[in-house]
Amino acid sequence: MNSGQMFNPGMDAARETSGVSGAVLIPMRFVWPYGGRTVFLSGSFNGWSELLPMSPVEGCPTVFQIIWSVPPGLHQFKFCVDGEWRHDDHQPYTSSEYGIVNTVLLTTEPNFMSGINPSVPSGSNMDVDNEAFQRGVRVSYA
Repeated sequence: MNSGQMFNPGMDAARETSGVSGAVLIPMRFVWPYGGRTVFLSGSFNGWSELLPMSPVEGCPTVFQIIWSVPPGLHQFKFCVDGEWRHDDHQPYTSSEYGIVNTVLLTTEPNFMSGINPSVPSGSNMDVDNEAFQRGVRVSYA
């Protein structure tokens, strides 16, 4: 891998749609469990334009995490660990024809109506749809 490049400049990257009214964003947990002094995240979901600082997990100083909301779709991302671009070999990843390797994430739009039962009395429809949430969380670890 060429650690000087973080992504394939020719790839059709998904772009964040935060400027679009009504855009759905899905909170995803990104984890780098392999240590380092400083760890950042960047990917197609932020146009590869920003390094998002990750925080060590309390009690596990070698595990870094961040929760970041991304639009539904296929995303590629990388971790910058102590100044070196890295992908996670234990998650799905893709290689370009130039040897650039990125970790891959597929997010799907949650079905917000699936947790609401019209026969439930008023006030009870605010329960979290745990099944839809867990499906989204499992995708981030695929």
